[in-house]
Amino acid sequence: MVKLIVAEIVVTPLGTSKTGLSDYIAKAVEEVKKAGLKYQLYPMGTVFEAPDLETACRVMRAAHRAVIEAGAKRVLTTLRVDERIDQPRTMEERVERVKAKIE
Repeated sequence: MVKLIVAEIVVTPLGTSKTGLSDYIAKAVEEVKKAGLKYQLYPMGTVFEAPDLETACRVMRAAHRAVIEAGAKRVLTTLRVDERIDQPRTMEERVERVKAKIE
């Protein structure tokens, strides 16, 4: 069985006195990077590829904890998982398939 998980994580620090959240978000993204996973940062979250669900959940937990350790009093974390088992499709392949249909 071939698997590739594409996951989206959105970590939202709450209860901070700062309007800008980039310091907190950088801590969360560092955890994805430390895991050695391919990822793409975008304005509203981060998408990454993982070999299995356990890895995706472990990275989500590490990112969540990193934001708490950075001083956020409350953290709202969302993880969306797309697990395809028939054939792997990378993040880039998925985007390219849509672009090809709209160009």
